[in-house]
Amino acid sequence: MDFECTFQSELRELDPVPALTIRTRTSVSALQDLFNEGYSSIARFLASKGLEPSGNPFAVYFNMGLEDFEVEFGFPVGEAVEGEGVMTRSATPSGRAVTTLYIGPYEDVEPAYTALMKWAEDNGLRLEGTAYEIYLSDPAVTPPEQLKTRIHLLLAE
Repeated sequence: MDFECTFQSELRELDPVPALTIRTRTSVSALQDLFNEGYSSIARFLASKGLEPSGNPFAVYFNMGLEDFEVEFGFPVGEAVEGEGVMTRSATPSGRAVTTLYIGPYEDVEPAYTALMKWAEDNGLRLEGTAYEIYLSDPAVTPPEQLKTRIHLLLAE
């Protein structure tokens, strides 16, 4: 980014919410296409059952390698829903996490992660290694510099 930004980091307790997700391994370069197709297929499946998401789309990153990382993504739902094919009944992450709001293009999110990791270290907290992002803006209608993403880094117990 060409401007200096600050992030308000805070500690939060996350409660699990039923979700319908897809869990897979992928590369960063394939992520956009994977999300586009996956979120669309989950939304179509929910609609076919007369249901709709109860919240914003999200993704959980279990490791952060560029070429091979594990991700689970989907939508929260009001009640547990059995999926089909690669879609599975799941839940959003729970437990203590450090969190911040990031505004900007997805590809420029690294400073937000750096700020969260520093805040956790400065406050004597140990990270578990899982990142949980909630996408608050629709990239189909929101300019990249205005996209809002809530980022949570889960803490070790």
